[in-house]
Amino acid sequence: MRFSPLPKIVKLILALFLVLAIFAPLPYSIVLPGHAQNIFDKIITVKNQDSYPATGRLDLMSIRVTNPNTWIVGPEILYSWVRADEAVYPKAAIYPPGTTAESEAKQAKADMVNSQDNATSAALSYLRLHPEFGLTAEQLHIKNISFDVKKTGGPSGGMVFAIGVIELLTKEDLLRGRHVAGTGTITTDGTVGAIGGINEKIMAAYKSGATLFLAPAENESEISHTPGGIKVVVVSTLNQAIQALRD
Repeated sequence: MRFSPLPKIVKLILALFLVLAIFAPLPYSIVLPGHAQNIFDKIITVKNQDSYPATGRLDLMSIRVTNPNTWIVGPEILYSWVRADEAVYPKAAIYPPGTTAESEAKQAKADMVNSQDNATSAALSYLRLHPEFGLTAEQLHIKNISFDVKKTGGPSGGMVFAIGVIELLTKEDLLRGRHVAGTGTITTDGTVGAIGGINEKIMAAYKSGATLFLAPAENESEISHTPGGIKVVVVSTLNQAIQALRD
């Protein structure tokens, strides 16, 4: 049986539909590893009392996410799928409906400030429960601690901030010259909570040279790959995080 060739106009229409299908914007977001910031590099400041310089490095991790105003096209999604250090998610899984780049930036900044307040409260509460550190009530005041973080936002730095405060306020050398990274929200009672982009943050920590990564226990089931040379330890509380550093 012979088939007649398609008219040129039909071929052009089909080609047009194919191009549109490939390059049509799709409601997805791409998550990539971000950068690492050593929180002892002018991020945490202690005033009106003695502090003790850290001997190691403690990194605050971030991820990069396409902003809510961006629509991703097919080739970008395919490229991200084949890369081991990128992930593709439905936009609705990351941003609530109606989110804009401006509203997201504002919320991320507010979450960061709240995270810093929670971290300081958690760290000082921990020290009050451990009088062996020898700190007085005057040395455990939230007004003596300040933060200056410009490159990232959100609540996921809480645990790292709390560890940093404890490291600077006490004579105990928790880091012992190591390069440590971590992530996790924190409440005022020291509970460490889940974050987004755990695998991307582990990869970013590995690329920055960290050899130990502290992760929330709630994210343990999501960890799909740990690069060689970095050890991941999951924790549920600030107390467990401090103990992990001691061990």
